[in-house]
Amino acid sequence: QLAAVEAVSAARGDEYTNLALLTDGLRAEREQGITIDVAYRSFATPRRKFIIADTPGHIQYTRNMVTGASTADLALILVDARKGLVEQSRRHAFLCPLLRVPHLVLCVNKMALVDYSQEVFHRIADQCTRFRADLGAPVRAWVPIAWLHG
Repeated sequence: QLAAVEAVSAARGDEYTNLALLTDGLRAEREQGITIDVAYRSFATPRRKFIIADTPGHIQYTRNMVTGASTADLALILVDARKGLVEQSRRHAFLCPLLRVPHLVLCVNKMALVDYSQEVFHRIADQCTRFRADLGAPVRAWVPIAWLHG
């Protein structure tokens, strides 16, 4: 699968391996650069099997997010470092405990676009921590990520 994504990325002229192509199977998803439907990918290690459900974040596709999260053991909620904890991020953080997702990891995405600012990261982590504490569902981890380069 990775080799196919690398080939398509190169054919499109991307200067990087576009990992979104692993799960964005619908033409509309690739054209708009957003996730619309739930996409599942699985892999195994010698000790465990994993199923990744890539679910949409946009408000009009919340029901698809619920479908993907309904069987999850872990949710990764991506928060844009430039925007912080917006309404839709809060909605996802609220829905996860209702769906009995036992573990939540907050991923502050696009850190490169805020010059990898620790202040921005900690502000967003604090926002989410306070919000989730009000729900009685703690965040297990906070991870800063740079969307394109890992």
